[in-house]
Amino acid sequence: HGENAKPMKICIVAQTFAPQEEGGAEIVARMCAAELSRYHDVIILSLGLEGDAVAPPGESVNSDGIRVLRINWHNSYLPGPRKPAVGKLTKLAWHIRSALGATSTREMMELLAREKVDLVYAHNSARMQPAIFAATSALNIPLCLHLHDYALLCPKSSMFRSSGNCAKPCLECRILTSRIKSSKGDGVTAISVSDALRQRYLKNDVLPNADWHVLLNANRSEALFHAPLVGRKSGVSERFTFGYLGALAEEKGVEDLISGFLKLSNPEKATLLIAGRGREDYVQHLKSLAGNAPVQFLGFVPPEEVYRLADVIVVPSRWHEPQSLILMEAATYGVPVIGTERGGTPEILRDLGTGWCYDPDREGDLLRVLEKALAIGVDRWWIERD
Repeated sequence: HGENAKPMKICIVAQTFAPQEEGGAEIVARMCAAELSRYHDVIILSLGLEGDAVAPPGESVNSDGIRVLRINWHNSYLPGPRKPAVGKLTKLAWHIRSALGATSTREMMELLAREKVDLVYAHNSARMQPAIFAATSALNIPLCLHLHDYALLCPKSSMFRSSGNCAKPCLECRILTSRIKSSKGDGVTAISVSDALRQRYLKNDVLPNADWHVLLNANRSEALFHAPLVGRKSGVSERFTFGYLGALAEEKGVEDLISGFLKLSNPEKATLLIAGRGREDYVQHLKSLAGNAPVQFLGFVPPEEVYRLADVIVVPSRWHEPQSLILMEAATYGVPVIGTERGGTPEILRDLGTGWCYDPDREGDLLRVLEKALAIGVDRWWIERD
């Protein structure tokens, strides 16, 4: 959409939206809203819960001057990365209620009609289905789905259990997602953040009739492009510094990274920075695993705190991560990446030449690439990385 394009009324949908805690999909949704608002009339549709201090139902205006409208979430707590600690029965009841449709089709139709919306552009929105499919179809409003994860196949959105990755949705997942993937995709535009994600959906017969496209994630925030670190070309420490950014969770492979780091032949020449947060018990487990090794847990910090120090970022995901924002963000900062041969990661690192891949199922493969980087050394690393 250029400056001469006819303005439209665009409704950007994200089930979680700032000031709620953001993941990659929420960041992309917010950036899309800001960019599209330069040429179009944009509103944001999200979920609200009565009594919630951060995201109650109703209307507000965000820092970009865009109206945020939150409709009622008819469930016990809002979806998001930091769910409350509840028992298994409460969690099961929550998932069943979500699967049946905890977002009202009628409420959504009334809002879209009242706002005279020309296009619905939905990011992470599985919890708002089948209401979005039903409302846009009934009102004949074009729908564009920007898919960031496996939420239409798996309520956890990762297709990952403690036993490993799921090749196909299990019976429980098929039941809980049956209504939210009710559309065959006729008249729907589907944008996937990687070809690996697109293929996973099509192999499972999700939105087979949609007009599919692949659009790689890219953090195009103004803050990033004006940061002094962009295009960084030198190390800042004599010790080779490995960095990790992201959630501290089992599927993210942080445990694998720490274990590999501890096996380095010259650990005195290296440092590992770990930035992010997770369940308190799991974070304590990771700290115990690290022991007295030169591993620094930074907690939740701005990404720049890691990019300004790290010689390489490691993305050790055990799950088939569709496409982490970090892959493109690190490249913008000039920091190479080491990542797994899973999900959409190889589509960036190998195809765009911004880093190395390793096979997490092959014994010692992560250690091999860590040793390879460490052997090059800080000075040669920044000279030869191109």
